[in-house]
Amino acid sequence: MSLADTIKKVSAGRKLDFKRDDIIFEKVIEKYGDSRVYDTQNRLKPVHSIPDDDWEKEWSHSKNVRLTKLRNDENQIKELFDLFDTRMTIDYTACGDLLRFYSQGILTWGDNYFYADCMDGATRTFDYWIHCDHKGTEIETLDAYRLINGALRAFNYLEENGYVLTRFDDQNFYVGSFSEDRPNFFRTMFYGNKNKNTNVSFANKNKFSPPENESSNIYKSYGYSAGLMTLYAILATNNKKDDFSNSHDKVGDMIKAAAALIYKEGCRKPEHKDFFITFFEDLMAKDVEKRVSAKELLTYKWITECHRLDYEEYQRQLEEIKREKEKEKEEEEKNKFN
Repeated sequence: MSLADTIKKVSAGRKLDFKRDDIIFEKVIEKYGDSRVYDTQNRLKPVHSIPDDDWEKEWSHSKNVRLTKLRNDENQIKELFDLFDTRMTIDYTACGDLLRFYSQGILTWGDNYFYADCMDGATRTFDYWIHCDHKGTEIETLDAYRLINGALRAFNYLEENGYVLTRFDDQNFYVGSFSEDRPNFFRTMFYGNKNKNTNVSFANKNKFSPPENESSNIYKSYGYSAGLMTLYAILATNNKKDDFSNSHDKVGDMIKAAAALIYKEGCRKPEHKDFFITFFEDLMAKDVEKRVSAKELLTYKWITECHRLDYEEYQRQLEEIKREKEKEKEEEEKNKFN
């Protein structure tokens, strides 16, 4: 059976609504195996075509498109379609911390076939956020809060709704546009299913792996990984990257070092330093059973205080925008009589 026939067989009855002609592919933002994730624009209304006066009304959030090169392998093709079906059962309104998917389809370039799935446009990876967005700039307390809070809210939703996340690392943790995605700045791309018997192994280690090889609670293990990512972000943007280690024996020292960096003299709310340390110690206990669940961690004092500070900062920014618009309007009125 040819690849075209295999695709036709597996895709029978599936909704293929991705429209290639509506998309301008701009740049590759992530590579993983046979997949490439592209930043895109809407061909029908590219950014450069929108007048400045209509920007806020006409601009829509860009989408990302992942292309996966297909082999003549029925299992590979079926897994991609099945994963999309599972992703479409997620209530993205209830959990904006998971990367939203919209459509899927099959593209052909030359003799090659690609599976395409279209997702929300969180355009940077975790690594890019640290080493490019924050090159020469230290991340602050609220940056660390938004990172770990976004991960834990996604884990809590998935666990409560019976989803099994089979992958979480720096390659499927994305960063959006702060002005547009502030409430859900960090988003996890879901890989997995709703089969609770799925075996998830942590034996294949990477920089942000938990210490265990098997886990009685995968979301506590993923929480540990998210904790490592947060500590790494703080250390790396403070020129302390060499102090990072994924050895659990050094985690306690890293937590204290990270706390000292983001609550150093002159930073806001230095009295919250102990809240930070308690939160990360409970998140990253060596024994999985002793780690605190995502649901409970989201009620911790450090999280609730950071949430309040983030809200207050947002309100101040809204007031500044309002004053700027009023000032512009006043200037326009004055110019009418000049």
